[in-house]
Parts: sequence; structure tokens; C-alpha cells
Amino acid sequence: MIGAFVLLTLAVLGVMAYGLQLLQQGIDSGITATLQDKLAGAGWLQLNLFRLQLVLMLACYIWAGCWVYRMACNVRALGARGLDDSPGWAVGWYAVPVMNLVRPLRAMTQIWLGSQAPTRWQKLGTPSLLRLWWVFWVAGNLSYWFVTQYLKPEHTFDGLHTQQLLLIGGQGLNLCAAALFLLVVTRLTRMQVEQHEQQQAMPPVHAASLADAFVA
Repeated sequence: MIGAFVLLTLAVLGVMAYGLQLLQQGIDSGITATLQDKLAGAGWLQLNLFRLQLVLMLACYIWAGCWVYRMACNVRALGARGLDDSPGWAVGWYAVPVMNLVRPLRAMTQIWLGSQAPTRWQKLGTPSLLRLWWVFWVAGNLSYWFVTQYLKPEHTFDGLHTQQLLLIGGQGLNLCAAALFLLVVTRLTRMQVEQHEQQQAMPPVHAASLADAFVA
């Protein structure tokens, strides 16, 4: 599903780049009937791709939330103890304003480290992949919020051109965040599977009897 979102975002960026080219043509040469028709067609296609992208994004959020919850449960089953957030809060922090800027990363980091070394995860540092993913995730959401909240509707080619550039930048950030999260999903899932297989392959530990405490 995340892969489908990445492909759709690439399609959106292609249409937006085409619209940006048409707007630049309008700035350079002025409006014509042909250019107006092309802009209308590109705008219609872009709007409908945005709608499809929104639906797919919501589906990805639901699916990713289920995945994070499962990973948080799995890491406890692997033996990790002392995690700050329950599986429910590992997902719930994303919906809490302000706190969603820092707490989801902490929860995801502890899940990652607990999957890597369940008995000594507190001694490990935050993986650079998670930091990079989180930077793009926050930047992409902030850029979208800025564009929708603070930019007024424009009716000039220059204004539309600026808005289109900002939207393309936001789409690019979201694309990077989605691609990095797909990498996080792949690596963390593989890490937990490997950790589980290692634990299953270990010989069972038998409790020592009282007689073992005495040496003949």
C-alpha cells in the first residue's frame, strides 16, 4: 500500500511539473485560449489525483497504525522490557497535537532497539534511518499545513506559480518520507523475524536442581 502511495505521488509530481511549465509559459507569453484549455485540463487531473492520493494516504495511515501496534506487541514478546509507551500509545501519539512531533519517534525508536537487542536495548542509540524518516515526515506535514492555512487563493500566474512550487516541495517531502518509512517497515519486520528465529533456535534452558548446588 505504501508502494502504491509512492507511485501515485510520483504521478502527482509529474502532473504538477507539467502545470508549472504551463504557468511559466503564461508568465512569459501571456494567456491564450489554447493555454487556458491546457491549464484547465491539468488542473482537473491534478485535483482528482489529489483526491485519490488523500484516500490512499488515509488507508496507509490505518494500515501503518495496525503495523506499529503489532510491532510494539511483538517486541515485548521477544523479551524487551521497560518501554515507555504501550502498543496503544505507540499509535495514539500521532493524533495528539504538539506531542506528535516527538513522542512517536521515541516509541518507534524503542521498538526498533528492542527488536535489535531485546535485553539491552537501553544501551543502543537512535538509528539514523529513523531520524531521517522523522525529519521528512514532520517537514512534509508542516509544509502541507503551511500551504493550506497561510496561502490565500491566487488568480495571477505569478501567484499560482509560487503556490505550485510550494505544493511540489511538499509532495517531494512526503514522497521521501513514504519511501523511508517503507524502508523502516521492511528492515524492522525482518529484524523481528530474525530475532524470533534466533530465539526459537536456542536450546531450552533447564532450571538447576538443588542437587546441582552441591559439589562432590
